[in-house]
Amino acid sequence: MPDVQSVLTVTDTNVRKWGTQLLFLQAPDAVVPATFFGAVDFMPVLPAGAIQMGYITTDGISQEDSMSSENTQMLQSLEPVRTDLTGIEKSLTVTFGEDNAFVQALYHGVPFEDFPTVSTDSWIFDDGEISDYPYFRLGILMQDGVGEQARYRVEYGYRVKVTAKTGRTLNRSDAEVYGFTFGIFKDPILKKSYTRAQNGPSYQ
Repeated sequence: MPDVQSVLTVTDTNVRKWGTQLLFLQAPDAVVPATFFGAVDFMPVLPAGAIQMGYITTDGISQEDSMSSENTQMLQSLEPVRTDLTGIEKSLTVTFGEDNAFVQALYHGVPFEDFPTVSTDSWIFDDGEISDYPYFRLGILMQDGVGEQARYRVEYGYRVKVTAKTGRTLNRSDAEVYGFTFGIFKDPILKKSYTRAQNGPSYQ
């Protein structure tokens, strides 16, 4: 009888660590890229008009699908005989490590069309009567490996908005950071909520 090692099939090149990454925002009605990777160089495509949000803390980006379900019970069994999904809530959490004008606009609920022109602009934002936060398109570009061994990941949210913000800490020893949780929703026209794709020279 074979042992586990003799029938084991794994590929260590499929272990991913995304140390280099960026997060970008687009207008909620922006044209979605026809392809997420270049046809010749296999590099990820940064869509026209996208703005890069800047430094991300070492906590990185986390994405969660929260699933809820409902059990069906029967008289003859104490355990459920089936379970049915009743909802899936998608979210993405990220903390930015700089207080640039784009991050501040996002923090204060500014619509994409009213964002500053460049991230290094001076800024002043007032909190007023905010009834809701605006929608955006959101994308993440990531790289694992270099050169011919590189693999690239693109993740794209078609309709997202800020649903939570973390507290800020201001002191002498820590950099000021701004944390956000984005709710991810289905685009009513495109009928998509989230796309995840991977490519790169190492696949060719």
